[in-house]
Amino acid sequence: MVYLNNIIIYLMSEEEHGEHVKWVLKRLQEEQMLVAIKKCEFFIRKTDFIEFIIKLGKISIDLKKIKAIVS
Repeated sequence: MVYLNNIIIYLMSEEEHGEHVKWVLKRLQEEQMLVAIKKCEFFIRKTDFIEFIIKLGKISIDLKKIKAIVS
């Protein structure tokens, strides 16, 4: 998932995740796109991204962020 200058890589297994991270970083390097390593997080188990909550093997909507729409 890509949104503006953010890239989220989420998969069902850590092994698969590592392979995809390497592939994405290689492609970015080939295209001479800079990556701010200090802003990167690798192998985290949960993150909030826009209105989504992403966990290992699961993605869901953050109901707090869409409360106005639901109400």
